[in-house]
Amino acid sequence: MEITIDLLRNQPRFIETCARWNHESWGAARGIAATDILDAYRELADPENPEQAFVAFSGDTALGTTLLIECDHPEYAHYRPWLAALYVQPEYRRQGIARALIDASMTFARERGDQRLFLYSASPEIYAAMGWQVVSRFIEDKTHYFLMNIELQTNSDQPNS
Repeated sequence: MEITIDLLRNQPRFIETCARWNHESWGAARGIAATDILDAYRELADPENPEQAFVAFSGDTALGTTLLIECDHPEYAHYRPWLAALYVQPEYRRQGIARALIDASMTFARERGDQRLFLYSASPEIYAAMGWQVVSRFIEDKTHYFLMNIELQTNSDQPNS
């Protein structure tokens, strides 16, 4: 199976699917209407929007998605930008799709001049294995979360081979 990662704005046929995944995974539990999430994903497809969505797909099948947004947690609004809402369909997990989505987001952020990227997760070991560092810990709704970041090296920062 050939997997492609692209900006959602270039693949608008997947907007509704990605919005549905977000609503089912996080939005519904937070009381956010599915229509509001769909509207937000349509805004993410605007090329002028600094926030962007990425989609992994094979042919006409969406496999996963992630967001590159300005802020994903109001208590940490001074950190930016954020990797958020990373989702891969269960049957396609453990095939490198999440890592490819993260890499695409990091490349996009680096190319626009960002120096670091942030996220929060209840499963820091997944991201630590990719080089992310824990910045702090916090508890929300009885769940332990980890605020993490990663430095975005530019080509001039990388050692010569």
